[in-house]
Amino acid sequence: MLTPTRRLLYSLGTFGSSILQQTVLLWVFYYYAPPPGQGLSARVAPGLLGLAMGIGRAVDALADPLVAHWSDRRRGRGGRRRPLILLGAPLLAASFALLWRPPDPAVTPANFVFLATVLGAFFFVLTLVLNPYMALLPEVTRAGRDRVSTAAWQAVFSLTGTATAFIASGQIAARVGFGAMGLLLAPVGMVPLLLSGLAVRERPVHEGRVDFWQALRAVFGSSRFRIFIAGFALLWLGLSIVNLAMALIAAVLMGLPQPAVGTVLGLGVVATLISTPAVASLAHRIGSRRALLGAMSASAVLLPLIATIGLWPVPLSARAQGYVVVALASPALAALFTLPNAILSDITQQVARERGQRLEGMFFAFQGLILNGATSVAAAVLGGILEVFGYGLGLRVAPLLATACVIAGIAIFRRYPEVGPAATELRVSV
Repeated sequence: MLTPTRRLLYSLGTFGSSILQQTVLLWVFYYYAPPPGQGLSARVAPGLLGLAMGIGRAVDALADPLVAHWSDRRRGRGGRRRPLILLGAPLLAASFALLWRPPDPAVTPANFVFLATVLGAFFFVLTLVLNPYMALLPEVTRAGRDRVSTAAWQAVFSLTGTATAFIASGQIAARVGFGAMGLLLAPVGMVPLLLSGLAVRERPVHEGRVDFWQALRAVFGSSRFRIFIAGFALLWLGLSIVNLAMALIAAVLMGLPQPAVGTVLGLGVVATLISTPAVASLAHRIGSRRALLGAMSASAVLLPLIATIGLWPVPLSARAQGYVVVALASPALAALFTLPNAILSDITQQVARERGQRLEGMFFAFQGLILNGATSVAAAVLGGILEVFGYGLGLRVAPLLATACVIAGIAIFRRYPEVGPAATELRVSV
């Protein structure tokens, strides 16, 4: 079991990965293909920018199972996971800093090739770091209170990294430019990841190596995993539809001006951070399964409220109604950031105990693949809704469709059994 200090240091890794990843997602379009009137020069045509981002995400998707399989099969004194984290963190920081230094100041083919290459490298190294990092969770924690507490700290640091990216990156770029911003934030992301890798110790693994197809059969041969991932993917699909539309919801349904849209995101992050300790405490008392089901049920109740913003028969403005919904949703969001990884860790240990196969990396890799696929489907669905219904009605239809996805996810996840205490047998001394 991790000591309190080592738990904090290990969990700190999510701050580093979040601030780098969220800064890229937030600013790469703005920097390479800025909107008119911003006083910035375009560097890549918007269509090619989307292609470059697609190439980067494709590299991410392909790398996930390959890195996971390599990590699961590694043997050595340094452990299976830590060497990859310690190697990858400086490379991740370097690719992040390089991203904001294209070769040409105007739109050129060289800039597109540069962007596609560096984005591919960034997302590959992100996988090289994050998959082993997440695969450590079931190895260095015990099922129950210890694991949920660690997952809660990971959620807190991840949200803090996201908030820092939203607030600090834009301020720094406005003052010193994007190139300097990349140099300043790169070590801010790298150091927490290095500390997280140094904070834990892996015990030697004596189980035999499993080939890729055996690992694949073991992952999808687990009924617990199939139930968990089907229910969670439907939940993720529904929430992603709304998440992708949040800026539009704030602007159209709440009537917020563009500069104030970020305040909605900021309030949501802060309220979720405040709710995380209470969610962890609840999970300790009633179990992760019941707590996650409660969060899913709360989401199914709250999502339709988004569709009615501005229509409530109460003396509140549309803006105030939107803020109320964001505040009410924070406990459910805290649970959704915290509990799924703890539950997946329980599943990996159950499989290790029953089959003698340590495949934590592969389980987390396929969770990532499936959830990324759900996000892509959500983007296509939202685009179709807005195309058919327009922004006014479409932004009210989207949360209702998201609610249907969440209800379907609840129906599936209700079949998931709580993993018993026997799963605590496999752990790592630190």
